[in-house]
Amino acid sequence: MPPTRVAPALLFLNSFLLAVGLALPAQAKDEKYVWPPITPEELAMKDDPTNPGAPAILLFREEQGDDEKRYVVHFYRIKVLTDEGKKYADVQIPYLEGAVEVEEIRACTVRPDGSAVDFQGQIFDRVVVKAKKLRFLAKAFTLPEVQRGSIIQYSYRSRWKQDFADVWKHPQNYIIDQVASLPTAHWNVQHELFTRRARFSLRPLPGVRLEWVWMGLPNDHGPSRQPDGTVQLEVENVPAFQEEEFMPPESALKSCVDLFYVLGLFGGAESFWGKVGNQRAEIFEKFIGDFKSIKRLVAVTVKPDENVESKLRKLYLRAQQIRYLSYEALKTEKETKREGLKENKNVEDVLERGYAAANQINLFFAALARAAGFDACVVEVAARGRGFFRKQVLDVSQLSALVIRVKVGAKDYYLDPATRFCPFEFLPWEESGTQGLRVDKSGTVFVTTPQPSSAEALLVRKATLQLDREGNLQGEVQVTFTGQEGLQRRLQNREADEAGHRKALEDEVKEHLPAGSTVELTNQPNWEGPEEPLRAEFHLKTPNFGSSTGRRLLLPLAVFQANTKYPFQTTKRVHPIYFSYPFQTLDDITLEVPKGYEVESLPAPRSKEFPFCRYEISRRSEGGKLRLERRLVMAGYFFRVEGYSALRVFYDAVRAGDEEQVVLKAVEGGQAK
Repeated sequence: MPPTRVAPALLFLNSFLLAVGLALPAQAKDEKYVWPPITPEELAMKDDPTNPGAPAILLFREEQGDDEKRYVVHFYRIKVLTDEGKKYADVQIPYLEGAVEVEEIRACTVRPDGSAVDFQGQIFDRVVVKAKKLRFLAKAFTLPEVQRGSIIQYSYRSRWKQDFADVWKHPQNYIIDQVASLPTAHWNVQHELFTRRARFSLRPLPGVRLEWVWMGLPNDHGPSRQPDGTVQLEVENVPAFQEEEFMPPESALKSCVDLFYVLGLFGGAESFWGKVGNQRAEIFEKFIGDFKSIKRLVAVTVKPDENVESKLRKLYLRAQQIRYLSYEALKTEKETKREGLKENKNVEDVLERGYAAANQINLFFAALARAAGFDACVVEVAARGRGFFRKQVLDVSQLSALVIRVKVGAKDYYLDPATRFCPFEFLPWEESGTQGLRVDKSGTVFVTTPQPSSAEALLVRKATLQLDREGNLQGEVQVTFTGQEGLQRRLQNREADEAGHRKALEDEVKEHLPAGSTVELTNQPNWEGPEEPLRAEFHLKTPNFGSSTGRRLLLPLAVFQANTKYPFQTTKRVHPIYFSYPFQTLDDITLEVPKGYEVESLPAPRSKEFPFCRYEISRRSEGGKLRLERRLVMAGYFFRVEGYSALRVFYDAVRAGDEEQVVLKAVEGGQAK
C-alpha cells in the first residue's frame, strides 16, 4: 500500500485530542512501580541543611513516562520536619476530567522509628477548577499518624485516555510535506520544597524525532538519551521554588524541561515557526475569504471620504456587535440544539447568524478591514498572564491569544474587538508587550505587540469631604477607571448583576479606607460602554478619622491610603518584579475644616522620581478648606532583581509621604487656644 499524504490539520488536531481526551482505547497491563528503599540517612534527618527551620523536605521524587503505553508514574517521598510540615499529609493529585485517569494510588506513613503505616482510607474526588467544558479534579486523601520526623511517601499512575494518531505512531506510512510538533512531557523540576534528589524519564514513541529544551537546570545540564532509548534527567539539591508578590508567571521562572515530537521537514526553531505560520495562515485565510456580503456591509458602514481612523473605528464597533458566545454561560447540548446554534465555517456565516466564538470575531473584523481596503493580518501571541513566548519550545499552544494588525502607512494598529469591552486602538494587558507571530500569505514574521503605557491605565479619585469636631469624616467621592483599569473591572464583573456590580465597587473603595468606614454607591455606572471610562460615585462615612489630642486634631489627608499595604517590605528579592501593566493613580481631595478649628501645620510637598516611576504629593490650606493632590505614576511593569532596591526606596518614599499628618488646632474668638 502506498504511503498516505497527511493533512496539516490532522497533525494539529491530534495535539488537541490528547489535551482533552476524547477516546478510551484499551489499556495494557503495566508493571507495578517499586518504591526505592529508605536510607538510614533519610530516616535520621532532623532538619533541612540548606534551609534550617523548613517545614519539610522532598527527599526523592520520580516521574517515569512511557508514551507507548500512554502513562506516567509519579512517586514522592517527603520528610516532615516541623508541625507545619504535617500539612503534606493532605495529598491532592490534580487531573483533567475526561483526559487523564489516575490509578494505582499507594501511600504510607513511615514513623520516626522506621515502622510503616499503609494508607487504607478513602480517596475523594474534588473539583479544583471548572471552566466551560473542562473540569480539573483532584484525588484527595490524608495519610495517617503523621508527626515530626515522619516520612510520607506515595505513588500513582496517570494514564492518558486518548491515543496518539496513527501518523505519530507510524510516520513511515505517511508522506509528510509539512512540519508539526506534539508536546509530550513537561517536567517541572522545581518544587515548593527543597529537593534532595529527583529523576525524570520518558520512553518515547519509536521512529519519531524527539526534541527537548530546558530552562534553569542545575549546572545547565539537560537530559540525556540512555542506551535503552529512554530520555532521562537526574538532579540533586534543587532549591525550593519561592513565591513572591508581583512576580512573573511561574512558568517563566521554574526550572523545567519541555519534550516534544517533531514530524516533517524540521530545520530548527526558526524554520519550524515559519512553516507553522504558513499553515495557520491557510486556515485563517480560508475562514476570512472574500465575500460580497462583507463588502456590501462595509459599503453601508463607512463612507469613502471618511478619514482612516474613523473608518477603522466604525468597522471595529460593528465587529463588537456580534454576539460573542465565549462570554456566555455554558449551554447543555440540549440548549444548544434548541437554540439552533451552528458552527461557523467562515465570516459570511458569522454575518448571517450574528454570533461567533473564540477568535472568529477578530477574523470577522479582519475581513471587514480588508473589504474597506486596509492591509489587515492575523497576529498570534503568547498571553503574558500565563507565560512568555519561548521560541525554542516547539509548542503552538504558547500562542494562546489572537489580535489583528492593520497597517496604515507607517502606523500599525493592533486591535482586539473580540475582547468584550475592549476600546478601539487598545489591547488587553495580557496581549500588550508580548511576542508572537504575524501570519499572512506573504510569510511569517516574529513580532512584539506595542508596549503598554501608564497613560492607558488611569485611576482618578476626587472627593469633597467634611470633618466634624469629633474627627468624623463624610462626603462625596467620584472614582473614574479609564483604559486598562476600566476594562479589567468590566471583565472581572461581566457575569455580575446590579447588586454584584454595586458590591464590587463599594468593596474596592472601602478596602483603602480606615476600618469602620461605610461606602454607598449613589449612581449607576455604565458597565457596557467600552469607549467611555467606568465612572462611579459614592457617599462615604469614616468615624474617628482624625485623632484628638486635647485642643488639636491630627489627620492623614491621604484618605485613600489610610489602609494601604505598601509592597516590597523585605530586604531581599528572588524573582523579577512584574506588574500586569504600567499605571497612574491621581487623587484630588478637598476637606472642609470643622468650625472652631484652623490649620496649625501642613507637611511640605514631597516628590520622588526615578526614570521608571514618579510620586508627588502636596497639601495646602484654602479658606477653611484643605486640598490634597497626589499622583503616583508607575511607567514600567517588568524590573530585574537588580532594580529591587530602587523600587524599595521609591515605595518607602511613597509611604512616608502618605503617612504625614495635618495638624488642626482649636480656636476661640479668632485666637488660638
